[in-house]
Amino acid sequence: MALEPGQRIGDYEIVAKLGAGGLGVVYEVRHLISQRREAMKFLLPTQTGTPEMVERFRREVQTLATLNHVNIASLHNAFYYENQLVMVMELIHGETLRDRRLKAPITLPQALDIVAQILRALVYAHALGVVHRDIKPSNIMITGEGVVKLLDFGIAITDHSTELTHTGFLVGSLNYMSPEQVGGTRATSRSDIYAVGVTLYELLTGRLPITGATDYEIMVGHMNQIPPPPHQVAPLVPIALSDAVMRALEKDPAQRFPTADEFLRAIELYSADTTHQPLLTLPDPGPQASTPMRPSTGSNPAARPGTGSQPSAGMRPATGTLQQNPVSGSGFQSLPLEEIGRKLANYIGPVAKFVVKKLAAQSDDLDYIYREAAKQIGSDADRAAFLRSKRQ
Repeated sequence: MALEPGQRIGDYEIVAKLGAGGLGVVYEVRHLISQRREAMKFLLPTQTGTPEMVERFRREVQTLATLNHVNIASLHNAFYYENQLVMVMELIHGETLRDRRLKAPITLPQALDIVAQILRALVYAHALGVVHRDIKPSNIMITGEGVVKLLDFGIAITDHSTELTHTGFLVGSLNYMSPEQVGGTRATSRSDIYAVGVTLYELLTGRLPITGATDYEIMVGHMNQIPPPPHQVAPLVPIALSDAVMRALEKDPAQRFPTADEFLRAIELYSADTTHQPLLTLPDPGPQASTPMRPSTGSNPAARPGTGSQPSAGMRPATGTLQQNPVSGSGFQSLPLEEIGRKLANYIGPVAKFVVKKLAAQSDDLDYIYREAAKQIGSDADRAAFLRSKRQ
């Protein structure tokens, strides 16, 4: 719905539009009785007819209702207006971490303070069984007083929630996505730790740990590439701190910090005795840093506008448990993998390329690849159509 300044929604008056993301639009509003300025969030009109997106929005409201922490944007109210769910949240005056790092140089103590506040939010959320699943600089706000606020719990899950996405689809932002999420495994608290590791690596070095020209290359990178340690890229980073970041970025979740609290204690060791010399600033990564994989969940802030599979230079193959198995047969090169990937992509999106490559690494039997790939398709009819497309 298009709202104009001065328009009333229940007990609230629209002040201004703050922005929109892939799913939601956010307005600054004023409560007519208390006169408090707040942020009001709606689903975009294009999403209100999508049952999954409506359900995600409802779950976000319910998840935020259980959270009360200084480093998490708080929910104030929720109600229906013209049969549409509306969320009213804390209005945050500040800038996103993404904008902050592009605006001016950032020091090592500043980077550690920001990440420490993110981790404190996660210590609290994880203790309540909430996994965020989409931690990235554009979902982190910093107020004028330096308080960090974690936003956008639109794709968060809890211990008791069920997945809304069929197997083979990815949710979240690919540059910050853990290997297990890329591989289609349910995210855990250690997936959030990986995303914080990516964010801290970015702040310390001025670049993302895993990059690629395509989504597929980034996916393969998260699974199989280990970036150079931060201290090799930015000499001001203490080696022990660099080691902590690399532990957070382990491919195998069991090798990461077991809890956000342990990651927090590891970086707090370096907060008191660090240089105030600016670190590198991060160049604008463009849309790819905030573009989610299918199905699109968008970036829905509460109070802001919304090279092949070979390791690149300076990277080495991963040694974690998520490495692919060697090819079991001799016909790998002759398999029509690109054709199978294109067919599968019609049903499960860009992740299809990775699924087919992984299956081909396990067996060169074409029937096996088709049969296992079909298991990634949620619809029985679509699964049957995909299997019929196999060349005889």
